[in-house]
Amino acid sequence: MGKQRVTQLLEQLKENQAKDLENAAAIYTVAQIAVDELHQSSTLPVQLASATLPVVNDINKNELIKRYGSFNGCRKAAKEAGIQFRKTPSWLQLEAAFRYQEAYKKLVQIYMQTYPNEHLSGVSLTISLG
Repeated sequence: MGKQRVTQLLEQLKENQAKDLENAAAIYTVAQIAVDELHQSSTLPVQLASATLPVVNDINKNELIKRYGSFNGCRKAAKEAGIQFRKTPSWLQLEAAFRYQEAYKKLVQIYMQTYPNEHLSGVSLTISLG
């Protein structure tokens, strides 16, 4: 390869690098705008953001037995409420699951009152806690 060809390839490489840098800057700008818009559209409503998170402390083993009669009755109620366990739950897991479900319901009610949407009629959501 001659010196002229190497010089030509180096110039082409510099041009390509400059174009890549311009493209990267354009992509970054578009991505930043998209992130900013997403952040603005997904901010929690003021009512929800400023509200104290609902705490449900009154659900314990005695309350669950009072509501559902027995351990098996409680498991059946959990299943009907969409609460699923990988294995047979302990009382502590049942208590925690029902507490989270109650708190979740309250949060969803606040959000739905703030952002009503008629397209959600007949829709149910399943939330996985991990």
